[in-house]
Amino acid sequence: MVRRVLLIGFALALSAAAVPPTNLVLNGSFSSGDFTDWTPYACATVCSFGTWTIASAPTASGTAPPSGGKAATTGCNGVDCNSVTLGTRFLQTLPTIAGQTYTLSFYYDAGANATFGSELQVLWNGAAVPAGTIVNAAASTWSQRTFTATATGTSTVLEFIGEQIPAQMYVTGISVTAAVPATPIPAALPLVIAGLAGLAVCWSFRRRLAPRG
Repeated sequence: MVRRVLLIGFALALSAAAVPPTNLVLNGSFSSGDFTDWTPYACATVCSFGTWTIASAPTASGTAPPSGGKAATTGCNGVDCNSVTLGTRFLQTLPTIAGQTYTLSFYYDAGANATFGSELQVLWNGAAVPAGTIVNAAASTWSQRTFTATATGTSTVLEFIGEQIPAQMYVTGISVTAAVPATPIPAALPLVIAGLAGLAVCWSFRRRLAPRG
């Protein structure tokens, strides 16, 4: 009986550790074929081709997004393309917890001839994510980019701003998850397992002491 209880507790621990963190981003792979759950803005002043649109994710070398399918893309060029207030961008407001650290991940292809003039900025509540300004990345190569950021309130704006002068850049597979320990077992679970084991020992002991007819 004791062993059975401990095995059940161990199974509960494994199931708790296997639960993946929730992605706060909606429509992060643009499977809807549009900017559902996002708010896109066109470049307001000095720029050409100043919009983000949704297109098929191109086949390229590197670490391709597992979702495949669709990606956000822009070929904006001009001095205001990467302006925080005037540039071409798309954003989503996420529900967050103040003080919580989050892992931000996405797949990025800077596009053809990207080394001549491409720049992607990733903003977290209006401020650039550390190392989140990607300039002149490898051309026509998918890569997974991962960053960490800490929320300061109950909502956080995630924003992408881009300029790609000779061609198009692509972003997809966007996710934001709460940073968790390597083994995210609920703190109370060991106590629950210990309590069950104690009850099982008591039950077994009482059975042994019970008079037999």
